[in-house]
Amino acid sequence: MPLKGFLFAKLYFEAKEYELAKRHVSEYLTIQPKDPKAHKFLGQLFERDGETDKAVGCYKRSVDLNPAQHDLVLKVAELLCSKPEHDSRAEFWVEKAARLLPGHPAVFNLREKLLSAQSGSNQLYELLQAELKLRPADTYINQKLVQLYSAEGRLEDAVKHCLAVEKAGVLRHCLEWYQLLVSTLQEYLCQPSVSSNEQASRKFHKELLLAHYLCIFDLCGCVFISSLSLLRCSFDCAMQDLKNTATNTMDELAEVFTEMRAHLYLYAGTLLLKRAQDGAQQWRAVLDLAALCYLVSYQAPRPKARSFKSEQASHEPLKLLACDRQSQAGHMLLNLSWDVEQLLKDVVEVFGNRSGPGRLFDQLFDAQTQEQLSFICNDDIHVLSVPAPKAADLAKWDSGAVMLHAGDLQQLAWLGLQWALMGQRVSLQDWLKQLFPRLTLETSKLDTNAPESICLLDLEVFVCGVVFCSQAQLQERVKMASCSQPHEPRCPPLHIMKLLSSDRQREWWDAVYSLIHKRAPGTSAKLRLVVQHGLGTLRAGEKHGLQPALLIHWAKHLSDAGERVNSYYDQKDYAGRSVHYWRVVLPLLEKVRHKRSIPEPLQPMFMHFQSRDIQPSQVRVYEEDAIISIATLLDIEGNTEEAISKLEQLNSTSSNWHLAKIYQRLSEEAGNGLEETQGRCADFLLKFRKYLTKIYQANAEDLEKVCDTDSLVWSLCCSLIYTSDHYRKWSRF
Repeated sequence: MPLKGFLFAKLYFEAKEYELAKRHVSEYLTIQPKDPKAHKFLGQLFERDGETDKAVGCYKRSVDLNPAQHDLVLKVAELLCSKPEHDSRAEFWVEKAARLLPGHPAVFNLREKLLSAQSGSNQLYELLQAELKLRPADTYINQKLVQLYSAEGRLEDAVKHCLAVEKAGVLRHCLEWYQLLVSTLQEYLCQPSVSSNEQASRKFHKELLLAHYLCIFDLCGCVFISSLSLLRCSFDCAMQDLKNTATNTMDELAEVFTEMRAHLYLYAGTLLLKRAQDGAQQWRAVLDLAALCYLVSYQAPRPKARSFKSEQASHEPLKLLACDRQSQAGHMLLNLSWDVEQLLKDVVEVFGNRSGPGRLFDQLFDAQTQEQLSFICNDDIHVLSVPAPKAADLAKWDSGAVMLHAGDLQQLAWLGLQWALMGQRVSLQDWLKQLFPRLTLETSKLDTNAPESICLLDLEVFVCGVVFCSQAQLQERVKMASCSQPHEPRCPPLHIMKLLSSDRQREWWDAVYSLIHKRAPGTSAKLRLVVQHGLGTLRAGEKHGLQPALLIHWAKHLSDAGERVNSYYDQKDYAGRSVHYWRVVLPLLEKVRHKRSIPEPLQPMFMHFQSRDIQPSQVRVYEEDAIISIATLLDIEGNTEEAISKLEQLNSTSSNWHLAKIYQRLSEEAGNGLEETQGRCADFLLKFRKYLTKIYQANAEDLEKVCDTDSLVWSLCCSLIYTSDHYRKWSRF
């Protein structure tokens, strides 16, 4: 019977009969004293009752019997360190845990606790420095080191460490770190040796201003602080305090000040919209002032280019900050009204004068705020121009903003959504190449889902899918919000936008980013499983669970992107992946034609929006698009005759357009050859003219599906003249 005591003890423990459990396991240990599991179980019972010494004794005997229990060694160390009075055994067990579990955060905490209780600090410095080599991005360790420097009067060392961390950029997502950075720099600037040195003072005032800004904005876009007191006391007040000092000399401080002024207005405009979003203000009351803020932010001068490499390196983050605020401000100006030019004209006319800052100050701050302490209230914003942001400029600023946010999925989705709302195309590949420069465009192992085979096209269709779902969700929300106000922007700013991705999408993206950039080496096995499962969906493998609408969106997006690249290999990769999705979706279109349901998983990677479902009447059109994509790939691969045959069978405006482009290319190739090919060139030109004429005779609706009508008519006229001239020239051969 005593041999079964351990089993009975576990049953009593589950029944919460802890005394009976303790009695049975004790009786069992009299028979089996060398069972490490039983000693550990008895220790857990003593620990639960608060009998620390008895628990430590049981755990120690368990470790003696089975030394491989490293977690139990750590448990003994934690119990000994938790005792109110100092226990001399604690140092031994903590050091033993450190040897068995190198780099473990809990071990560091115990060692730091023991050393902090001692009078000397040299060992604590050594511990913090050693731990930082293992975990340079640990917020607590960096904060502890800075606080230790400051407590001992070593402010210069504290500031040096702060600036080194900033240069490395490992804590740019942490608000607590920037709050400590602000207080440390403020204390350091109060030192007479610093305040009396103008050059040093300007340098550290620049860093302080950047730290104030980063307390307002989290650069990863995850946190937006809408506190008026923080805006007034931290950022706006700091700008006013530095106004005279920063602008009296043209140096880095002056440029940082100019850039921070632009970000202050960006923040103010977003704060106004946030208050309307929360119902504290009417949209109509804040719209014009928000447009004023975004206009000031967008038109603020960018940092000047540097001529020396050392200056360029230190100046790069400021240029990226400029890209980010021009990207956000520019897109928001387009979001505020359908008639942007008229809105900006009205805003400049009403607020682009001396009264503008006062009106903005009254809207942002309460009556108790003193006007002389506010930078916004005393600023001069009368020099403004009216032209709206251009798409080419926004594309350039977006590229820099993507680099600054370093792969934040929310920011990528928000930018993609802006271009989708504008109805214009943007190169997702350019963004992704910056984030993953070592990845190839396509993989030869499309039928597998091994993480090693991940490529840029996998990531492009993923981001494209997230944007597709975001736009569909936004449109459904607008339809459902029957009480929405007419002056509400079509899309909120980035920092107050609700999450544009699902938990599963963020998990997959974070796993990919961590795996490729080797951010989490200890969890690589788990990350690989997450990536592998997602790749099966993105590559439309077996049981992918994707709806036809998304697959068609991917195929058409890749086809359009392939037409915009110049490289033959890139064109082939884009066209090949597009055809892959078309071949997957064709059987699903048959189900749609016969009105049969398409199964979907319980937890899909991409949400199903019924408003985007393909209707039976649309199936024929998409089947034609699939054939055109297949023909395009055949043409790229050199099977031009087979491509022409497939396109001629369709006899549609779109197929005629592709045939015209093929014959135009063939005529150019033949015209550049020997005299023997001139006859073929004339034949190709006649066919080119034939299909252009068919396109010209098509109805306006079909023409718009091919390209812009005005530009098409112009190109047709030029092409017909070109064809006639060259046919007369070569007809004599």
